[in-house]
Amino acid sequence: MARSAVAYQSPNAQTHGGPVNGNRFDKLVQGFELILEGLGVEAGPHTVDTPKRAAKAWWDELCSGLTQDKPKITAFPSNVNSMVVSRGIPIRSICAHHLLPFAGTATIAYIPGNGKILGLSKLSRLAEYWSRRPQVQEELTEQIADAVASYVMSGKKGGVGVIIQARHMCMEMRGVLHPSDMVTSALRGLIKNRPEVRAEFLKFANGDAK
Repeated sequence: MARSAVAYQSPNAQTHGGPVNGNRFDKLVQGFELILEGLGVEAGPHTVDTPKRAAKAWWDELCSGLTQDKPKITAFPSNVNSMVVSRGIPIRSICAHHLLPFAGTATIAYIPGNGKILGLSKLSRLAEYWSRRPQVQEELTEQIADAVASYVMSGKKGGVGVIIQARHMCMEMRGVLHPSDMVTSALRGLIKNRPEVRAEFLKFANGDAK
């Protein structure tokens, strides 16, 4: 079922600092052709364009963190020095070990340490950017925490907390075949080093905002 790949350039997909190299997309199409061929799937009305459709989904969406520019993060001057928390941020990623999806939610909190607060959507954008690539949840949690810290902390001033809870299809669709929620956390600055601040973060993360 071999077919020639057509160079593809999404209007939304860019490498870091320049237009897409169409050859990279061609390789994706060819890779999905080989997968179907290796599995013995015959070309038919539902699969004749599957390699290109699948490649487009991986390029534009599933792994957009590798093919699009980093999000622009807007910060505003502010005297606020209390905790800012965003809960229920969707996490959708691909397990680097088996290339199967894992999905869940993140809670991201920060305490401004540099006289700036972030636009609320920027926490979601950072989570989306780092999750959209082959990844493991443990490292994803750390990457999001480091990314947020780079915008809101100054030295030891301020703090960041990230908790991700997700279900992994590499565990539910293969292997042990059991559903399970995996929870990971990453703490920086005041949220890590001061027990009372860490307790406040965990209270918000658990849904108790009283």
